[in-house]
Amino acid sequence: MNAAPSSSSADEALLLDLEAQRCEAMKRVDFARLREILHPGLTHVHAKGQLDDYESYFRSGGTHVRYQQIERSDLKVRVLGTSALMTGRQLLVAVRKDGSGTVRIDSRVMQVWTRDEGRWRQLAFQTTPLEMSIT
Repeated sequence: MNAAPSSSSADEALLLDLEAQRCEAMKRVDFARLREILHPGLTHVHAKGQLDDYESYFRSGGTHVRYQQIERSDLKVRVLGTSALMTGRQLLVAVRKDGSGTVRIDSRVMQVWTRDEGRWRQLAFQTTPLEMSIT
């Protein structure tokens, strides 16, 4: 008989699933789903250092990009009570805002998630590029 997963293991699996849902919502431009996943107290630091809060993120930040590819790898989750730290790699390929080509960003990402009102939501996002190319 298999033992039930520990609460921490279950939370880790749920957070990895939520991150996959966040990436899919970004590709599909599903603002409604993103608003559910992201915490209203969001702090989002982009690869070039721009800073967005929850409202500015939806007004002009990461939601105004046409993503062609979002890949996550080497994801590690550490649950600490009602908070969790997620780290790993992220590869983004997006159409440049002026439509003149694409931007490819390979980066390390650190995210903070919080369990708020009974559900996990992303509270903070920081990306540090390892490689960036514009074509």
